[in-house]
Amino acid sequence: MRPVILVVQNAEWEGPGLIDLHCRAAGVGLTTVELFRQSSPAPKIPFGELERGAFSAVVGLGSPSTAYIPESNRHHAELVRLFRLVRKRGVPSFSICYSMQLFSLVHGGKVVKNPAGKEVGFGEVRPTPEGKVDKVFGPIGPFTTLQWHGDIVEELPKGAICLGSSKKTKNQVAVLDEIHYMMQADGQAAIPSMVRSWLKHDAEWATQGTGIRKGELINEAVAHEAYFRNTFLRIFGNFLALAVSPEV
Repeated sequence: MRPVILVVQNAEWEGPGLIDLHCRAAGVGLTTVELFRQSSPAPKIPFGELERGAFSAVVGLGSPSTAYIPESNRHHAELVRLFRLVRKRGVPSFSICYSMQLFSLVHGGKVVKNPAGKEVGFGEVRPTPEGKVDKVFGPIGPFTTLQWHGDIVEELPKGAICLGSSKKTKNQVAVLDEIHYMMQADGQAAIPSMVRSWLKHDAEWATQGTGIRKGELINEAVAHEAYFRNTFLRIFGNFLALAVSPEV
């Protein structure tokens, strides 16, 4: 039976992007729960299927919500339940940006407004000594990708290992229990089409106080599209290989 990945999408413009592309190429099924939709019936996380082992991995995407302000996201309680369940059941997970922050909070970490200010644009992530030998990020080495956040994980959950840092964010990449990966950067969106979409929806926040210029950001995405695309596909490919391994 082919593996299936569950993706939880919190914002309309923050879709799976390159994750979807990789899964299609690898023959992996993708089920996306679009929590942002105001539909009837409302979209729901399939907890029953998760309990039965229907998914090989869970991916949590970003959100303009604030992880430490529960009322900023009407699905906060569901996401807390999800992140508790994936760890309890040992389902490999890949939590990006807001999802990394909330996953960390759920398991005892601390999230704060970044004292160094917003981190927006294309920036380098450098591996820690532990990151250099990690199965997912170790083969990548230092890499540059898209950053789009104002909050950070100041303290990781107990037992989590920091795998990479950037100029403004110490805990850029981390892993817990060897199967729960957390990535502050939004590498899945580091392609021109998604950068344009994000700027269309979130340009005011992204450019205010950051010195970021919309045209320059798009030009950089275009100029280095192959690099940004291939880098994230390698990262997610390594995670996927780990997630569907018979040993997990």
